[in-house]
Amino acid sequence: MFVLQNSLQWQAWHDPLTRLYNRGALFEKASRLAKRYREARQPFSVIQLDLDYFKSVNDRFGHQAGDRVLSHAAGLIGSTIRAHDIAGRVGGEEFCIVLPGATKAQALQIAERIRQRINDKEILVTKSTTLRISASMGISSAEEYGDYDFEQLQSLADKRLYYAKQSGRNRICASDATQEREKK
Repeated sequence: MFVLQNSLQWQAWHDPLTRLYNRGALFEKASRLAKRYREARQPFSVIQLDLDYFKSVNDRFGHQAGDRVLSHAAGLIGSTIRAHDIAGRVGGEEFCIVLPGATKAQALQIAERIRQRINDKEILVTKSTTLRISASMGISSAEEYGDYDFEQLQSLADKRLYYAKQSGRNRICASDATQEREKK
């Protein structure tokens, strides 16, 4: 009975394809973590990640190949983040990574490691075809936002992800689009 209960709990909290947290579990855990880090006045950051041109993988090679790409990317994310970070699949090819205790600068370093690892690894999508993928990311942090509300931080990271996509993909955006334009 105990094994069955644990199995059902795992299934309720995880995405079966990527083995990462599902959206509901991630949001619940992240909201609790954000409150704890706010009370401790510790840094807290969020990365929103989207695989670039994922639809074309499904269109060209089929959904099984797309599943391999998602599983592969999730494995790279999971093996790159720190032990106390959490990651989840929050949409089709979209992931959210919660970085308790990470400043914006540290989040940028972690995001760059993830981006590089995803870029560097070839994925076998069919018996004779490998391909490389890339990812775009947006970053937000409580230190710059002035608030630890996880949903707000995730929303801001998602807006920055959109800007990274609009700016050419395979990029990380850690500031607002207007600030980014001023830097150029």
